[in-house]
Amino acid sequence: MTNVLLVSYHFPPSGAIGVPRALAYIRYLRQYGCHLSVLTATTPQTPAYDPALCALIPSDVCVHRAWNPELPFALRDYVWKRLASRHRSNAKALDPSSEKTATVVQDTLPWTRATIRSFAQRLFFPDPQATWIPFAVRKAVRVVDSEKIDTIILSVPPFSTLKIGIELRHRFPKLKIITDFRDEWLDYYLAKIDDPTPRKVQLAKELERKVVRASSYVTTVTQAWMQRLRLRYSDEPAGKFIYTPNGYEPEMFHDFRPKDRADGKMLVTYFGSVHMNRVYSPKNYLDAIESLPAEVRDRIETRFIGRVRPDAKACLQQAKGVVRQLGFMPMVKGLRYLEETDFLLLIASDPTSHAGKLFDYFATAKPILALTPPGGEIAKLLRETRTGWCVDPWDPAAIREMLLNAFNRLTTGEQLIEPNWDAVRSYSWPTIFANFVAAVGIERGLDKVTAGRFRAT
Repeated sequence: MTNVLLVSYHFPPSGAIGVPRALAYIRYLRQYGCHLSVLTATTPQTPAYDPALCALIPSDVCVHRAWNPELPFALRDYVWKRLASRHRSNAKALDPSSEKTATVVQDTLPWTRATIRSFAQRLFFPDPQATWIPFAVRKAVRVVDSEKIDTIILSVPPFSTLKIGIELRHRFPKLKIITDFRDEWLDYYLAKIDDPTPRKVQLAKELERKVVRASSYVTTVTQAWMQRLRLRYSDEPAGKFIYTPNGYEPEMFHDFRPKDRADGKMLVTYFGSVHMNRVYSPKNYLDAIESLPAEVRDRIETRFIGRVRPDAKACLQQAKGVVRQLGFMPMVKGLRYLEETDFLLLIASDPTSHAGKLFDYFATAKPILALTPPGGEIAKLLRETRTGWCVDPWDPAAIREMLLNAFNRLTTGEQLIEPNWDAVRSYSWPTIFANFVAAVGIERGLDKVTAGRFRAT
């Protein structure tokens, strides 16, 4: 039997975006002869909590929690935003061309704020969850010893979790360590989501290289990110880097029943957190709704289910179209709203990324309206599964035309999509983990890469 320890800061009762993937690891690896344990934070400081997710933790999985001395999420988020450089907090930065002037704008920060920001990023490198690491390492060492752990899976972000893997490699040379990047760090998260100083970027490059060197395998969620890591670390075996996409839980959709409505409206639903950064902002979608003829615009209702970040609230409140904010809710409750929607809205302007909600969207068989680059990762998946359409997120005319076409097809009763169910089912967690186990040989003990590099001395 393989004894696996999953290290994941995000874990129930947290309702953070990484939780479904963590739950999938512990639920499905058990089916391949693995004994699962989890190391997580005592009280993960995340924007939302869903205690109902605790019921999905198998009874034979031992959950270990290490103290995380952190500020409450809301306070931490407020402080971090106050320290952010102007180009990150300015709504005009939603234009991708703003990247060309980002450094100049950043240099105009008041000296005191820039100094405090730089100090905070050094103190809490690579993220505020770094305060958890010393306690997590001590707990992890005890668990590895007491439970005879032979395989570690590191789920990141937060990227401070990488330090746990490096320390465990030093102490236990024969461990199999699998680093699972839910977000690519250097060219995606730091460049488009985070607000790093040049010093933080340099430290991040050094930390990532160390953890890749220490890892037996490195997995990530898109083909583009996997290839990016292979090229960045071309001195490592190509087989070390594995594509493990996000997926959906089939059991969640056994009772999913699409509902017909007779109100004459077009109902569009966005399921997930609402951000105002360049990757996920709904501004261009809402602007396109406003540009529609009044007789069409007033018959389109857009619902946002999920946490709305403070900087995004004004954008939704000022929208001229019909917009309803339903707030964060448990997954099961949210699916009831998806049963009655006509279209599902997806926004992701980075061509190399995808959104975890995309795979739950697939399972509903509801048509997807995606604001994402036509040549990007999401567009490829939409074509493969035949589950929707995408347009350039920076092209107002294209967004407007997609909405008009969707409205006309709906009102004329035209068939909207005909999913490729074989392709859709390939993104269910059972299928994904069958491929994962085959790729890393997790049930066969040490693989060739690990045995060659980390032979006991």
